[in-house]
Amino acid sequence: MVNSIADFAGGKTRLAAYAFAGAKERRKRNALLACAGAFVGLVNGFLGAGGGMLAVPVLTFVAGLPDKKAHATAIALILPLCAVSALVYALGGAGEYVADLPAAAGVFAGGIIGALLLKKASPELLKELFYGVMMFAGIKMLFGQ
Repeated sequence: MVNSIADFAGGKTRLAAYAFAGAKERRKRNALLACAGAFVGLVNGFLGAGGGMLAVPVLTFVAGLPDKKAHATAIALILPLCAVSALVYALGGAGEYVADLPAAAGVFAGGIIGALLLKKASPELLKELFYGVMMFAGIKMLFGQ
């Protein structure tokens, strides 16, 4: 804890660097994050998924978060976004809700297991898995059925 406080006081943490950044730089970064967030929300709402895959690189490269924090933050951002999108879809009569409960149970269990594994995974492994899944999904979409 003492090292953390000393690091913060010395401006060595990302949060401290952000706090000490000029007001113009903070406004610029916040505007960029808001625009990127709007794009992530648009993609997630329009396609029904994919927002988290886009949020992680945004949080890593624009916000400067380390990989694990970017993944955890993306999950926290996507949860309310998915809830809003699901509500809009439900009110519009879209979706097949008979399968929702069993699928929700599986997603819930998988989410818990994944979050526990995230805590144990090395940043290097996490990065390789994340970008590997993104590449696989992209190739599958281009050439698969």
